[in-house]
Amino acid sequence: MSEELSRPLRAPWFPPGTPEPGFAPKYLLLGPLELRREGLPCTPTALKPRALLALLLLHANRPASVSSLIEELWDGRAPQSAVSALQMYVSRLRRVLDPGHSRGGGDARRHPVLRTAGAGYLLAVGPGELDLDLFRARAEFGRSLLLRGDCAKAAAVFRSALGMWRGQPLGDLVQACLPPYYAVRLAEERLAVLHDRIGADICAGRAREVVGELEELCARHPLREAFHEQLMLALSLTGRRAEALEAFGRARRTVVAETGIEPGPGLQAAQRALLAGQRPPQAGHERCCPTARLQPLAG
Repeated sequence: MSEELSRPLRAPWFPPGTPEPGFAPKYLLLGPLELRREGLPCTPTALKPRALLALLLLHANRPASVSSLIEELWDGRAPQSAVSALQMYVSRLRRVLDPGHSRGGGDARRHPVLRTAGAGYLLAVGPGELDLDLFRARAEFGRSLLLRGDCAKAAAVFRSALGMWRGQPLGDLVQACLPPYYAVRLAEERLAVLHDRIGADICAGRAREVVGELEELCARHPLREAFHEQLMLALSLTGRRAEALEAFGRARRTVVAETGIEPGPGLQAAQRALLAGQRPPQAGHERCCPTARLQPLAG
């Protein structure tokens, strides 16, 4: 577990309605899959039970049908024994999730954590037990701070949320051949929060500090125009308007070469502002810096 997760949460990283400070998640999805019971790791070692646990966590507190689980566990090529194999994996997970219930001879269908729900199964996850839920709660809290114009505090909240990531989501389950859209969706959520954090940092006066990070992000995600817009803004705020215009040129060439169309309105608006001697606009920050785009730049 990362240092960020092991530390007690303190304001402003403690969103209202989340568990008390010091509460550590039981299930970790934001990196290699990990299950902890009473603070100790007890993640299943076999690939299929681990993949099943990941799927159930991705559908936490919602029923996942037997048919959908089989489809995703076997990548559309399920053997005839898939139903019985799935039942065996569920039994293994139940013993790991709550050994006392299994030893006490409790009804497996009424397991307190992994329940039978209609024609499928439901994994009951409490508040704060899943790192993904905490990440999303912190991200939402940060965005609420942005709406109030408190960019410095929002940046700290976003940084705390991003600190929960321990690596590539589901990266240890590549051999399980789970549907790729799960990892893609999680990666997109992370990039969206990263964009919000950089925007909050720029608004809080740290434009110079984020230029290098944005240059790397633009190289890694050349078609993600929002990062190019932020790079142009950060460069302009540090008196590097010519470099900001060069950044637009590079971004435009890449977008046109890869997609055959011109950049979107946000990137074009940033270029127009620079050509007019103004700071590029920063969407979502009108309340905290409403006049920033109106101040002419030197050079």
